[in-house]
Amino acid sequence: MYMKKIVLLLMTVLSVGLVSCGLRPQVEVTNLKVEMQTNPEGIDVLRPHFSWQITSQKPDLIQKSYQIQVAESPESLQKATNLIWDSGIVTSDQSVYVPYGGKELVSGKPYYWRVLVETNQGKIKWSETAHWSMGLLDSTEWKAQWIGLDSLTNPGETMDKNPRLSARYLRKDFEALKPIKRAMLYICGLGSSKTFINGKTIGDDIFGTMVSWFKTRVYYKTYDVTDLISMNKNTIGVILGSGRYFNLRTNTPEDIYGFPKLIAQLDIEYEDGSHNNILTDDSWKLTTHGPIVANNEYDGEEYDARLEMPGWNDTGFNDSAWQSAKIVSAPGKLCSQPNPGLSIQEEINPKSVKDCGDGRYILDMGQNMVGWLAVKQIPAKKGKPITMRFAETLTPKGDSLYLANLRHAKVTDIYTPAVDTIFSWEPTFVYHGFRFVEITGLDAQPSLDAFVGKVIYDKMETTGSFTSSNDIVNQIFKNAYWGIRGNYRGMP
Repeated sequence: MYMKKIVLLLMTVLSVGLVSCGLRPQVEVTNLKVEMQTNPEGIDVLRPHFSWQITSQKPDLIQKSYQIQVAESPESLQKATNLIWDSGIVTSDQSVYVPYGGKELVSGKPYYWRVLVETNQGKIKWSETAHWSMGLLDSTEWKAQWIGLDSLTNPGETMDKNPRLSARYLRKDFEALKPIKRAMLYICGLGSSKTFINGKTIGDDIFGTMVSWFKTRVYYKTYDVTDLISMNKNTIGVILGSGRYFNLRTNTPEDIYGFPKLIAQLDIEYEDGSHNNILTDDSWKLTTHGPIVANNEYDGEEYDARLEMPGWNDTGFNDSAWQSAKIVSAPGKLCSQPNPGLSIQEEINPKSVKDCGDGRYILDMGQNMVGWLAVKQIPAKKGKPITMRFAETLTPKGDSLYLANLRHAKVTDIYTPAVDTIFSWEPTFVYHGFRFVEITGLDAQPSLDAFVGKVIYDKMETTGSFTSSNDIVNQIFKNAYWGIRGNYRGMP
């Protein structure tokens, strides 16, 4: 009897412990996805696919059936009225890539869905509401035009085997004179782009849309920008970088795509049901004389703070000195990007800095990474460039970068301050594979906390980890983990 009481007491404590630790004993539906993405915007799959996961604290969980409902509003979904699809109860253990089977979906429209699952451990209540929106499903719905400037404009720009080109800055003022219900931006900037509305960055994508075989297909991204649009005056601004579009180390005509270009379509839906479209055309203004004076994924990025244009991407900026954008030729077919973009996935701190005695300092990140180096705070003098060169390894003496494996790539970022200052900066249109950084142009050895490494790759969730008692096996796993992440740029 005494042992029974002890066992019962332990079971009670364990049960209370599970609750107090936040563990939920009931079965749940989680991780709802459409086309393998969470709440995606602007998909162009006419019969999208649904996926979900079921979790339980008990073992041997098996799904017995599911029911999916889709509606055009959250309210209709919750009330189960005016549904555009109700799958009914489907006896199946399938929970991945279940195809939509309802009414024809409409271009640009948002949709909301939920799923009800029954398992061998009981029926689960309706999941939380998830959503997606459709992209522009027909090419005729693209009213915008491709714009840009198909020429070299600045001293030193070239299209030879060491191409050099400044970034293009584009802007457009517009008005929104009525209460806004929803605003969606459909955009493709080639080769790379960064977009702003009223001075605020849109999304967290690095480089904009993903690379493709541009002559056949180019990807556009869709963003819900409702919260960024103001009543009355607004401004959309875009910076275009070279990316993989402007000549990269080739003189073969069929391998050269062209100069950076942009197409963008902002659809504003007002609360009264009317629409207003802001389209790229020759009314947009453009300049090539901004602070990003050169950018190339092999050679690096050069930034001259003396050429900064405060407020260029916000309302009230005087762009009278800018030229009108030109209508340029279209590349391949516009398609919605089917996968998430690149983003800053991690930040790492450098491990050491070495004074080489001749004005050079070598920063060791402690890990071979793919991304860029952000400068947090470093003293600099007006007009004196700070140069950063990147490499994966050092020469045997340990006081110089080993660059032979990089062939002719310059792998160099340069920042030129406008005034004597403590500056912060990070590039926009380049990333490097590196562990070591050689820094010149400083008057004193920098501190380690003056830098941070931004690790960049596709938006992928890390879902597990591995460790063992063997150091070699652990290192192999670590090398694979970093190697896989560093080589994802829209494709493995």
